[in-house]
Amino acid sequence: MNVTVNLHIRNHCIETEARREFNRLMDTYFNTDDVEGELDQKIELLRDFLENSDFPKLRSSDQRFSGGQESNVVIKRNKRGRIVLEVL
Repeated sequence: MNVTVNLHIRNHCIETEARREFNRLMDTYFNTDDVEGELDQKIELLRDFLENSDFPKLRSSDQRFSGGQESNVVIKRNKRGRIVLEVL
């Protein structure tokens, strides 16, 4: 299964939005029955993204990541298992 996490970035950077989504998913995880494990996979993807991304570099590379321009970003893994970002 290809797991993706969608972030809507507005008025703050991608790191802040990723942390907010991580916390939201954790709250949902502890308050629902995740039978299919989709929440587990999304949480793991976001945890990996938060722990291993160079956020200063990301923010300086594109104003859509810094919050300077409203955007939607999809976080996913490529075929090699590396995290990639897709701006919609």
